[in-house]
Amino acid sequence: MKKVFNYLRSQINRLFRLLSNVHIWILILLFTGGFFLHYPQLLPFIGQIEPDSFLYLTRHSVGRLIMLLPVTYTALVFGLRPGLLSLVLAIAIIIPNIFVTDTVTPDDIIEIIGIIIIGLVVNLWLESYETDKKHRQQAYLKMETAQRELQRMQQNLRFYLKQITIAQEDERRRIAQELHDDTAQDLIVISRAIDRFVTQNPNLGEDNLAELEELQNHVNRTLSEVRRFAQDLRPSVLDDLGLIPALEWLIPDLSKHFGINIDIDVNGEIRRFAPETELVLFRIVQESLRNVGKHAQATKAWVYIDFGKYKATLTIKDNGRGFLLPERVGDLAALGKLGLTGMQERAQLIGGRLSIQSKPEVGTMVTVAVPNSGNLEDNEV
Repeated sequence: MKKVFNYLRSQINRLFRLLSNVHIWILILLFTGGFFLHYPQLLPFIGQIEPDSFLYLTRHSVGRLIMLLPVTYTALVFGLRPGLLSLVLAIAIIIPNIFVTDTVTPDDIIEIIGIIIIGLVVNLWLESYETDKKHRQQAYLKMETAQRELQRMQQNLRFYLKQITIAQEDERRRIAQELHDDTAQDLIVISRAIDRFVTQNPNLGEDNLAELEELQNHVNRTLSEVRRFAQDLRPSVLDDLGLIPALEWLIPDLSKHFGINIDIDVNGEIRRFAPETELVLFRIVQESLRNVGKHAQATKAWVYIDFGKYKATLTIKDNGRGFLLPERVGDLAALGKLGLTGMQERAQLIGGRLSIQSKPEVGTMVTVAVPNSGNLEDNEV
C-alpha cells in the first residue's frame, strides 16, 4: 500500500512539474488554435471566415500550415522524439477533418503529405542542429579544459622556475659571503704576512725583495678579483640601497672591464621595488651589458630607466653588430642565445614583459617593462 501511495505521489508531483512548464501551455494553445481552425463548426465566428480569405489559401490549408507551429516548437524545445509525437498528434487532428468535409480534393491529400514531410524534415533538421550544437559544446569544453590544463602547467613551470631562481640566488649569496668572509680574508692575511716578513727581515737581498713584492702584487690582484667576483655574484649594495645605486656601481665597473663607454639615464620619480623585482632587473642589466662587452663589438652602450605612473621601463641599448632575430622569442635558445632566453624567463617571473630589437650592423635594444602595482614600495631612494 505504501508503495502504491509513493507511486501516486510521484506521478502527481510529476504532473504538477509538467503543468508548471510554460512550454507545455504554449503547445496547448497552439494545438487548440489549430484544432478550432480545422473544426470551425465548433466556434461559429470562425466558421464565418471566408474559405480563401488568407493569401489565396483555403481556411483548411491555413489550418494545416499552422499545425506545423506546435510541431516545430516541440522539436525545438523538447527534441526529436517529442517532436515526432507532436507531428503524430497534428496528423491525428488533420486527418478526421477530411471525412468531415463534403469534398476531398487531391490538393488536400497533397497538403497533408506535404505537412508530414515538412514536419519530419523540421524535426530531423532541429535534431541535427541540436546534435551539432552539443558536439560544439563538447569540443568547447574540451578546449577549455585543455586551456586550463595548459595554464596550470604554465603556472607550475613558472613556480619551478621561480624556485630555481631563488635557489640560484641563495647559492650566489652563500658563495659571495664565503668569498668575502673566508677567501678574501685569507688573502689579506697573506698580504700582511708578506709585509710583516719584509719589515722583520731588513737584510733580504734585492732579488728576494723583488720576488716577495711580485708575490704580494699577485696576492693583491687575486684579492681584487675575488672581491669583484663576490660583488658580481651578489652585490651588497643592491640589498642595502636598491636598484639605482647598484646599477650606478655596476655600470662603471663593467665599462672599465670591457673598455666600453656606458651611460645611464634615469627619468621620473625613483621608487623602490620589491627585493625580488630589483634583483631580476639588476640581473637583466648585468647580463645585457656582459653580452654587449663579450659579443656585440660595441663602442658605446646606454641604460635608460623610466619610472612612469603605472609601470617602470628599463632599456639597454648598444651600437654593436647586432643579429637577426628569430620569429619567436622562444627560438632564441635554439640559436644559442641562452642569456636572452634567461632574461625573458626572469622578466615573466616578476610579471614583466621583455622585448628585443636587433639588426645586423645597427645594434641591439633590450626593453623590460614592469608594472608598479604589487611590486612597488612607496619609499624613495
